[in-house]
Amino acid sequence: MDIITGLVWITIIYCVLFFFDTFFKSCAHYPYIKFLHETGFKIKFFHLQWNTTSLNRIFVRWGNSNIRFFNIWFSVGLYATLVLLPISVCLILYAIFQLLCNKSYEEQNIIVEPIIPGINLPIAELGYYSTTLIFCSIIHEAGHALAAVKEDVHLVNVGITLLFVIPVAYVNINFEKLSSLNPWKTLRILCAGVWHNLVLSFIGFLLYMIMSNVFATMFYVNNGIYITEVNPNSLLAGSRGLQIGNIVTNINDCVVRDEITWNNCLLNTWYNKPGFCVTTDLVHSVDESIPILELPNGGYDCCGPTKPDWLCFEYADNNDGILELPPHMCLPARKVVETCTSFCDLNSRICPTNYHCIYPLLPNSTTLLKIKVIQKPDVIYIGHPLDVLHATHVSPYIPRHFFNTPKLPDMVMKLLRYVISFSLGLALVNVIPCIYMDGHHIVNLLTQIVFKERLKSRSAITLISVIISLIGTALLIFLCIYSIWSRMLK
Repeated sequence: MDIITGLVWITIIYCVLFFFDTFFKSCAHYPYIKFLHETGFKIKFFHLQWNTTSLNRIFVRWGNSNIRFFNIWFSVGLYATLVLLPISVCLILYAIFQLLCNKSYEEQNIIVEPIIPGINLPIAELGYYSTTLIFCSIIHEAGHALAAVKEDVHLVNVGITLLFVIPVAYVNINFEKLSSLNPWKTLRILCAGVWHNLVLSFIGFLLYMIMSNVFATMFYVNNGIYITEVNPNSLLAGSRGLQIGNIVTNINDCVVRDEITWNNCLLNTWYNKPGFCVTTDLVHSVDESIPILELPNGGYDCCGPTKPDWLCFEYADNNDGILELPPHMCLPARKVVETCTSFCDLNSRICPTNYHCIYPLLPNSTTLLKIKVIQKPDVIYIGHPLDVLHATHVSPYIPRHFFNTPKLPDMVMKLLRYVISFSLGLALVNVIPCIYMDGHHIVNLLTQIVFKERLKSRSAITLISVIISLIGTALLIFLCIYSIWSRMLK
């Protein structure tokens, strides 16, 4: 069952649950209403909610077990959160600056952006997304709950809300008791969630570094990439293309060591089309060119319709003397790529002695790639380099010893990357002075502390807090909408 089918089934289940919930409630069906009351379930349109008081005792026991430790713990969290607050605002402003100033979205390395499944997150990784989000939100809310217990604030209940497929944990505490506390004690409670997310991201980073070294003893690393999946509908699929289990070490003359170099090598061929260094003898022996014609798609043809596997190449040597090769030549693409041992940059056009730089005349962003695979003939690919990225899934872990696939390290490392990024992201977003976020309440208390002696008017202090929160809310909403819009238009 693929992801789309799964989402359709989830939609059907939501509709069925909402229908029967509405039906039983309209009929005042007592057993059903009693079941909802006892279990804490609430069913809404594409929205499930569960809450319980059974965990309150556990939080009370934990919060009162080591008061001195938690007093230091949450005090450190308070100062860490206050330091993070201006940093998060600056990061949001910098991300907006990146979006507005860079013309091409591909050139933007946005430092902060919303993660939306299907837009900037592969829909196949929805399981990682949901699992990590609920785990990080539970740690966040546990921070609020423990800090509240430590300050003797009553816990009402804790629960989880499921918005379609996005789970979020929450905790309800006694608001009247919270409002009556000293402002600094209240700040400890409000900052505890952000603090726990910061600690979780740090622990995740340490585990990531440790597990990287552990898996390095069980798998080959920095020796190439392992193909774990190939889209069967891609031109790369097939006996002469890439297959599951292939180990790629080079793309043209670019060395592939891991996922990062794999991506960089493909992007480099997109930005700078590669040229090939060939000998004069090779060209003269196989060249079958005809007068060159410009094609409607932006390419050129000097081979004619009878040679589908041949390409038109252009002589690109940086030579002001006598041309040793014709300006255009029709050559068999596979023979050129397989015999080529050196590549040239079209800017410098430098080849070894007795070799000449030629490059294929292909339309738009199409390029000619030589993908070197261990224990297999080189894969020749003509197309857009990004299609190779989208059509394949790769792993930097090459199996050795008794491991047949890199599934274990891939799953563990990917989950840790999600924990690090999501937990840090939740900390940054929650501390921003935005409505419904922790930052809104934190800024409200800070303005009261700072301006209490300077401004006697309580309404003026409230106005300052509201203005700051509205600015933070506007910045965050603008960043979310504009970055998603840019993603969809790219």
